[in-house]
Amino acid sequence: MEYLHGGDIYRNQAEYDFSVNINPLGMPLGSIQAAHEGIVLVGRYPDYKCESLCQAIASSHSISPEYVLAGNGAAELIYNLCYAVNPKKALTIAPTFQEYEKAVNAAGGEMEYYYLKEENNFDLQYEFVTELFGRVGDLDMVFLCNPNNPTGRVIRKDILLKVLQTCQDRDVYLCVDESFLPFLANEDNYSMIDYLESYDKLIILRSFTKIYGMPGLRLGYALSSNRKLIENMREKCQPWSVSTPAQLAGISALKDVDFLEKTRQMIQGEREYLVRELMPIIAEKYYDSYANYILFKGGSDLKVRLLEEGVLIRDCSNFKGLGQGYYRMAVRSTSENKELVRRVSKWQR
Repeated sequence: MEYLHGGDIYRNQAEYDFSVNINPLGMPLGSIQAAHEGIVLVGRYPDYKCESLCQAIASSHSISPEYVLAGNGAAELIYNLCYAVNPKKALTIAPTFQEYEKAVNAAGGEMEYYYLKEENNFDLQYEFVTELFGRVGDLDMVFLCNPNNPTGRVIRKDILLKVLQTCQDRDVYLCVDESFLPFLANEDNYSMIDYLESYDKLIILRSFTKIYGMPGLRLGYALSSNRKLIENMREKCQPWSVSTPAQLAGISALKDVDFLEKTRQMIQGEREYLVRELMPIIAEKYYDSYANYILFKGGSDLKVRLLEEGVLIRDCSNFKGLGQGYYRMAVRSTSENKELVRRVSKWQR
């Protein structure tokens, strides 16, 4: 099986991993302590419904706990959603997160792509709605990632609302993956959570992995007012897929509002630093990002050259809609970013 993601430090020797778009602050201290407490409880089965966690998630978004389904990372929920809906044909944009297609295929369906244009900075244009009007009769699902991975671009709210209404009118499920949205200080301006109550074809995905720095614990959740769909997805889940340490860590993380604010301020400042100090050295072109990573164009040997410097980045040549020379680089901590700039600055000499 081909590995399609970053973070493969097990087969790439690197001192610094810039290939994964995870919060460089790591897990909140309270979540670490809560996970440790959860270790003491692993002698008994975890709550298979994750009731306390789901109530905490619901409270944080001011929605009903019945709208929440926790899972073993957002990736598990993408697959369970496809198993529940069983789409024959789905549509997404390119480039975007590749697990959408793999999940649709695993459920026996076919994924089709709407290709974003580089001259538009890979922004989703209103023409996508026109595409839906012409195609929606033979579609069962639409996937959108906001901010998009790997481009870091956000989708305008008016476009999202037109897509949502079009899907709702034509009995098509719309899954909006908001895994990276908490990195934005103004995330409420882009989130679709306020529309859950009115649109039962809307599914929103969120992840603790990225913003709370816990990829090894595996924790994410799906939101939908379609209770039949939520229950169908739950039936597709393995029992006890969310461990007790993960559940307790998630509950604690949701209480730490200061952690989110600190993260957002740091990411914005460090992203600006990388754009100013690093991109002129390694990039032929870069794309303004709203997220904790930057998509850019560079030399075909850039990944190899950086590995020689002890740095791992994400080669994006296997993304549909991209090709050789496209890379994604995470925004890391101040010390890591400065060390990266120091190591590549000698290339200018």
